[in-house]
Amino acid sequence: MPFRDSCRMNYDRIGLIALLVVVVITTGVFLWTSTHYQQGSATPDTHVDSTGHLHVLGLTLGETTLKQAETILQSKAEVALYLYPEGHAKQGLKMEAFFPAIADHTKVVLLLDVDQAKLLAIESRASTPQQSQNGVVRMALAARDLSEVYATRVESLTLIPSLDVSAENLKARFGEPDSVRHVDEEQVLYRYEAVGLSAMLGKDVLPMLTFSNPATAR
Repeated sequence: MPFRDSCRMNYDRIGLIALLVVVVITTGVFLWTSTHYQQGSATPDTHVDSTGHLHVLGLTLGETTLKQAETILQSKAEVALYLYPEGHAKQGLKMEAFFPAIADHTKVVLLLDVDQAKLLAIESRASTPQQSQNGVVRMALAARDLSEVYATRVESLTLIPSLDVSAENLKARFGEPDSVRHVDEEQVLYRYEAVGLSAMLGKDVLPMLTFSNPATAR
């Protein structure tokens, strides 16, 4: 019964990217990742292409697979199934790949594009559930599921920088946010719709910057 009941790479830039370029970051991503990922030119490093896919850190959201992401980030992912409790921002079952440290000790979390029916099937075969203090449950994938997950596409990318990030940093890179919401007394959510960015900043908590394709960002 499911537990819920109890490098840098040279990638092709050919295309109509000029049509929908929404942000130019020429020094890596926000200065919070190493020059290992910099392109060393004025060519946009983070942009939306003509098909609406966001390119960030060399990954193309909605197109790049987990296997390709490991090659691009030059790091091995820790893949697991997560059950987020009701009321949590991620509420529900999610398949995630965690990269403990890429450049400058920045952490990366990839949300993988797996439909709900398949997630439930994977949950039924998962093992060794562990529940954290915030109620999030982590489950290990069965061998058959783990072997298949590397062909799964990346839906969104979350950066957890090793350095502090302020609202001023965001404005310097992206301008004024489309919306600002105080989640609680300590955390504020900044939304930049054109680049599919949701940035959660707060006192005494690590900054979290989540990138999704603009059409699917919430």
